[in-house]
Amino acid sequence: MAKYKSPGQKRKRIVRIIVFIIFCVVTYGGGELLKRVKMSELEWVGSHKTAVAKITELKTEEEEYRNLKGRTRYRDIYLVSYSFAINGNEYSSTVEVSSLAYTKLKQGGEVNIWYANDDPDLNDIESNVVSEVAGNTAAGNMGGVLPYTAPFSLILYWFLKIIFVRESKKVLPEGFYTETSWLDIDDNYVVFLDGNDLVYFNIHHKQSADVQEAYQKNASMEELQGISQSTKFKRIPLSEIKELTSNHNSDVIHIEHGEDSHSVEFLNQTVKAHALERVRPLIPQTLEYSKKEKTRLQAMMPSTIMLAIFAGLIYYFDGYILNGILAFIAIVWIVPMIISRLIDPTVVEEWVTPETSKSE
Repeated sequence: MAKYKSPGQKRKRIVRIIVFIIFCVVTYGGGELLKRVKMSELEWVGSHKTAVAKITELKTEEEEYRNLKGRTRYRDIYLVSYSFAINGNEYSSTVEVSSLAYTKLKQGGEVNIWYANDDPDLNDIESNVVSEVAGNTAAGNMGGVLPYTAPFSLILYWFLKIIFVRESKKVLPEGFYTETSWLDIDDNYVVFLDGNDLVYFNIHHKQSADVQEAYQKNASMEELQGISQSTKFKRIPLSEIKELTSNHNSDVIHIEHGEDSHSVEFLNQTVKAHALERVRPLIPQTLEYSKKEKTRLQAMMPSTIMLAIFAGLIYYFDGYILNGILAFIAIVWIVPMIISRLIDPTVVEEWVTPETSKSE
């Protein structure tokens, strides 16, 4: 197990604990509510009467449903139609039974049924009622609400993670950097200074915990690459780059080398600044340095345009769920970004070759 956790990982753990507690409470409460509903529906059983009904029809139907992952699935349902007479009055019903019970029944045959003493229209096959009464337990009812509380908890976790699980911008977390390497466990990247080269590679999401543990045990770059099962490995000779750009409120360094463009990600802005201090002495001294401080209006403009696009989509689409998701993203992501740019306008540092220097 990794020795150190990043601020984002600590927050994620807290969110998981909160969501798990909510899941347990909601599942238990839902089970109790379902139990009361069933008790109300089965109240007639306490004073029921029995009768023998004639089976008039047996049939199966295919029912479409969606599993917990939202995928369409199909299943067979087994239906039994029967009729019986009480005090000269004829009653009939169609009920669903289990596949096992279905195999034991024959059309034209007989089946035992229970009916309410004061209302024979309220009736069911005896085996169904017995099974329903036996299943009206805390565990059984909690299992009955699980298909609803589990997706609810997953969606709640997703929302809370978006709102609260973010890496602190101003922390240099222990265990996620050295003088020549930086671990971005949030975006699953490792960055190394290997001599005069900047090396970075991705981490397979299933290997992130192993990489984090190995990194904090001072594993070598080659060992980490092997553990990470990376599919993207890049080596950039810093002495040959044509351009380096850093936005002060971004955790990414953009590098132009030859015909390639590289976006090197770090855990947060402070970790990126730590890496940039060690990268700058290794880039060509011929690169021209410029620092551009955007106005508040310039800094907030991209986010404002994005907010306008989201507002347009909400206005155009007529769907509560989609509009709710769009509004949620706008409120927790775009609006805070606009406020952040107003308070702390963007500062862009560039190192470029003189002939490709960008005009003001």
